[in-house]
Amino acid sequence: FGTLVDRRMAEDARADLIAHSLSVRAALISWLSNTRLTIEEDAIVLRGLDGVHRSPDGDLPDDELTFFTSAATPLGNHGTVIRLYIERSDSTPARGLVADLAEWHGRRTMRLPIDSTVGGLNVEFLSSVTGSRQWLASWVSSSVLPAGLRVTLTPFPGDTLPSMLRPPLVISLENGR
Repeated sequence: FGTLVDRRMAEDARADLIAHSLSVRAALISWLSNTRLTIEEDAIVLRGLDGVHRSPDGDLPDDELTFFTSAATPLGNHGTVIRLYIERSDSTPARGLVADLAEWHGRRTMRLPIDSTVGGLNVEFLSSVTGSRQWLASWVSSSVLPAGLRVTLTPFPGDTLPSMLRPPLVISLENGR
């Protein structure tokens, strides 16, 4: 009986991990695919900064992405500014992939831990501004969206990511049709 209970607990934990990683993937896809710019405010930008975190365990991609989404978030569905980044400090309650959310034209903010197993964030931007399509490492604009985004998550050194978070997220944006 003890063996059956142990197996059941292991299967429940595996099912919870799969459900969580699917939920994370779905939320990121929803938020990113609804990225918008506004003509009302120049402060609303799509800002993707390329970075590398160097450590004795190896280099990890350390990009940061700030964008405005019209998708539903924990702050509501009237527009949210989201900053995605990796928090590596052990002294903060949120470690791994984190989203700072700020209500557009509101006062509410929230720090949302996304997944503690994510140790690296790499974001690439598909551009056709120069005439040919190419993936760029950074993007900052308040007036032009890239044609698409490719987001790759990597684990902390010595860890692995849940299987649903391993494939890159490739998202076509509005002007990429």
